Amino acid sequence: MKQSRLIKWVDLLSFLILVWMVATGLLLEYSLPARSGLDQLWGLTRHQWGSVHFYSSMLFLALMLVHLLTHAKYIRHALAGKATREQNYRLAAGGLGLVALVLMVVVMLFAPVEELGGGGPPHRR
Repeated sequence: MKQSRLIKWVDLLSFLILVWMVATGLLLEYSLPARSGLDQLWGLTRHQWGSVHFYSSMLFLALMLVHLLTHAKYIRHALAGKATREQNYRLAAGGLGLVALVLMVVVMLFAPVEELGGGGPPHRR
């Protein structure tokens, strides 16, 4: 397969997975929030939808790695100072996107998890 075709397929698949991640994230946040009482949606529980969301995210990260690898020659060329002004802007935008992605992963790994309570109904006096 030609590299240009591979790049197009990786980019298309990355976009579709990103849309899927947003959809499952919104589903978890608004349709199946914690302790909402809704047990399942389309045959999957909240926990199973969380797994779908997680594995979609891992697939997206893998596709971003493939995307960077398919553009390695361009990145080396630009970092060596042989790129045009427009290419340098594209490289800067891509670098900012990469930094944002890494920061999101770091924040998610080290963010404190909040407890939602004792797990039972509220006590009445």
